[in-house]
Formats: sequence, structure tokens, C-alpha cells
Amino acid sequence: MDRREIMGRYQHYVLEHGKPPPSVYAFAKELGIEERELFEHFGSFESLESSLWEETVRETIESVRSGEDWAGLNAHQCLLTFLYAYCDRILDQRSFFLARFPRWKRSSSQPPEGLCGMRTAFTELADEILERGMSNGEIACRGSLTRTYPIVLFGHFLSVIEFNLADASSGFERTDAYVEKSVRLAFDVIGTQAVDSAFDLFRFLSGRSWGRPE
Repeated sequence: MDRREIMGRYQHYVLEHGKPPPSVYAFAKELGIEERELFEHFGSFESLESSLWEETVRETIESVRSGEDWAGLNAHQCLLTFLYAYCDRILDQRSFFLARFPRWKRSSSQPPEGLCGMRTAFTELADEILERGMSNGEIACRGSLTRTYPIVLFGHFLSVIEFNLADASSGFERTDAYVEKSVRLAFDVIGTQAVDSAFDLFRFLSGRSWGRPE
């Protein structure tokens, strides 16, 4: 049994039972394999879940990069394309995300340990987007501060996931608007026009300005 099948069966088990298996032994028995075979792929359920989150990012990146328009998009458009695609992916696995996605404490400078693989995968994309943005003048190069950009973008990515999981609007319209406005703000922060975008996002989040993205 390969990694992908084990991860799929784990997701199914969690959704069926409302919680992870009681032990690796019990899960291996459920799969009809030896415990040793499962340990060859994952050392724990925590590492299995970490691999799951990482795979969602890598598969989404692969999907958007294979699009005909990807090569011609600017950095802003690349990030929007990825985030909309990832939110669409969440919709396919929403129950599992709601049950198991780690909650990020915003007071912490580091994401939950279970998201380290996800961060690595996302950072690879962020580096590509940032390089594209700096080469065409969308993104300002600010010396050592530039090294914080991938961290900022990953924090923003987690905020999009959290917003989406809390969104109960029809067709997840509020998520669409949050993505559009927050990406605009993110690029203005690492570009030149932070104030206008920050005010627009604040009005949206405070409920005084609402609607589909313009």
C-alpha cells in the first residue's frame, strides 16, 4: 500500500469516526497491513497529517503551474490564482479541514509543527512569485527586509484558510472578497500603496463595505 492510499484511508477513517484511530496498530489492522509497513511511510499520525497538508499545497501548485496562462501572469495574479485554486480544493475536503486543520495562534511567530511541510511547499511557490514580482517592478526590494516576504505571505495564506473555514456565506463569497482585498493589501505592503488597501480591507472586515470583488 503506497503513501497516497494510506493518507486517503486515514482521511476516510477520521471522517467516519470523528477522530483519528486509537493507535497505529489499530489503523494498520484496519488497512489490512502490517504495522511495520505503515511505519515505513509515517512515524506517527502527526507526521501523516503533516504530509497531508503538504500534499494539498504541492498538488495545487502543480495544477496552477500547468495552466496555459501561468507563464504570462504577473506576481499578483499568480498569488490570486493559487489562493482561489486552494480554496476550491478545500471545498473538496472541507469536512476533513474543519475536523483536523491545525489552529494557528497569531501571537506565535511560528506556525504549528504540523504545518512545517506545508510551509516548505508554499515557500517554494512564494519564492517564485516574489522573484517574478521583483523582476517586473511589482515588488520593492528592501534589502534584508525582503527575506521576510515569504514569511508574511505564508501567514497571509494561513489567514485565508482560517477565513474560508469560518465562512458561511453563500458560495463562499466572503472568502472571495477577502482573498481579493487581502492580496491587494499584501502587494501594496511589499510594493508602495499600503494605506489605501489597508483602509479598504478594514472597511470590509468591519462590515461597512461588502460585496463581490470588483
